[in-house]
This record gives sequence, C-alpha cells and structure tokens, in this order.
Amino acid sequence: MALGALALALLLLLAMGAMRQLRGWRAARIAHAENAWRDALSEAADDPNDVRLPPIGRFEMPAFLVLWNHFQESLKGEASDRLGVLLTLHGIDRHVLRLTRARSLRLKLIGIAAAGHLREQRAWPYLENLALNGGSIVSFAAARALLRIEPRRALEVLGAALSAREDWSLARIGSILQDLGPQVVTGPLVTMLLKRPKKGLDRLVKLARFGHRERISTIVRGWLGSSDEMEVLLAALDYVEDDSDLPWAKAAAGHTEWRVRMAAAKALGRIGGRAELAVLLELLRDPIWWVRYHAAQALTHLRGLEPHELDTLRENARDAFAADMLSQALAERRWQPVRLS
Repeated sequence: MALGALALALLLLLAMGAMRQLRGWRAARIAHAENAWRDALSEAADDPNDVRLPPIGRFEMPAFLVLWNHFQESLKGEASDRLGVLLTLHGIDRHVLRLTRARSLRLKLIGIAAAGHLREQRAWPYLENLALNGGSIVSFAAARALLRIEPRRALEVLGAALSAREDWSLARIGSILQDLGPQVVTGPLVTMLLKRPKKGLDRLVKLARFGHRERISTIVRGWLGSSDEMEVLLAALDYVEDDSDLPWAKAAAGHTEWRVRMAAAKALGRIGGRAELAVLLELLRDPIWWVRYHAAQALTHLRGLEPHELDTLRENARDAFAADMLSQALAERRWQPVRLS
C-alpha cells in the first residue's frame, strides 16, 4: 500500500509538471502568434479580403477571439464590419457559435461577446433564452450581445428584464443605451414607460434619460400626481419644465424624503416666479444642507425677482443657515466667469 501510494504521488507530480509545461508551451505559442494576429486585424479594419490570417489551432482560438473582441470594442461602423467579414471568410464564425455553448464559463463568455460583435443572427434564439433565463453573468452577456445584433428587436425582447433584473448593472445598461443613441432607444423606452411595470419602475425611470427628452417628458411628468414612490417622483421632477406642473412641484417641496424636496427646489428654480418665493424660503430653512443649497440656487433664478430683492431677503433672514446659504448662492451667481466668444 505504501509503494502504491508513493507511485500515485509520483504520477500526480509528473502529471502536474506536464500540465505546467503544456500551459507554458501554449502561452509561448500564443504570445508568438499574437503579433501576427494584431497585424492581420489592423489590416482587416481597412480591407479584409486580402488579409492572410495565420492558421489558428483549436487551443489558440479563444485567445485569438479575446484579441478580436478587444479590437471590436475600440472600433465602430465600417471598420467593425470588416473585422466581422474577416472571421466569416476564414470560417471562424462557426467556432464562435460553438463557443457560445461551451461548458466553461470563460469560453462561453468569449463566444457570446464575439457573436454579438459579429451580429450573428444564427445565435439569436439561444442568446435570447440565455438572456431571459440564464444566471446573472451569462444572462447579461447574452443581453448585451442581442443589443449589438439587433438593438430595436432586443429592446422589445428585454424590456421587462431591463427593469426587473436587479442583478444587471444599471450603469452598464445605461452605457449601452447611450452608445445606441436616442433615435434607437426612445421608442422602446416609451413603450416600457407606458406599461409602468410594478417591479423595477425606479430602474426604468433612471434609464429614461437616454431617450429623446421631448418624447419622454410628457409620460414621466404625468406621474407627479399619481405616484408617491420616491424614485418616480425624483424622475418626474427632473422633467418639470412647464408652468402647469407648478402645483405638483410645490406639493413635492413638503415631501418627507429630503431628495424629493431637493428635486422640487431644482424644479421650482427652472419654472418658478414670485409666487413660489414662500415655498423656496421655507426650503431655505430645511435641516438638510443640499436642500438649502438648491433652494438658494433656485431663488437666484426665480423669474421677476431682482438682485437687490435677494439682498434684502438675505439681510432680513432670521435663520443664520439660510442667510449664509443665500449669500453663497448670490456670490456664485455674481462671480460666474465670463465666456469669451
């Protein structure tokens, strides 16, 4: 038994050594080939038809696709399309489709990203299923790939998931929508906003800013009188630009949540006049510094209020915090740098 255990230990050590050598050999081979791959990809961005791509073995394929994905991240338009043509000309698109179904998470993610950059329609059904039913990492990668393949269709498919899946980074979704542009995302966003999903509405209103403001504003502002959810009110107040919304903005100034009061102060500064003076003076005495700050800023922008009247308000302020904040706002207003044309 002792001899057998010793023999197994030796075999294990030999196997570990062989695996280490194999990994080193692969790494050296990939490092040697990478310069040639870079040159080929750079040439393909201009014209893929005459590019001589060195042979890529099965073990080197993931490393090549990682590099190809990296190139795609930095390219747009026709140059990106040409890199896709290069893969199709060399039959690598078939390898991409196989990788999307790999058991290894790393290989699967490489394949999913490549399928998105390739705008590979053949992968759509499988990626859609992954996006709607997969785990956190895989589902988001699949959703991102779908948005690259066919953005409008993907937004229709993923609408509910964008608002409901809290495991998807809102910042990353916003970055994707920003890259797609308002012309692409506004229609689907309007459809999602009109449905007013019960779950994830706060996420949806944050994404609304990536659409055309004029088409989004009417819908979002309509929530001022029909919702008491903080995130919804914050989004709605951000879109207040019309005098007809003044009653809602003034009502929000008395909200128990300080962020809503701050948003109300900002809104009153955009559309308010003398009639809103009393509300803003009350906010100027708010216990939260940020509310007082934006109330003071709003006072300096009220329509029909002259600078000397603001000085009088500051001098007559009974609250020392209110007087200091108004002094700061007036100083900022008067010492704004002059823009040279």
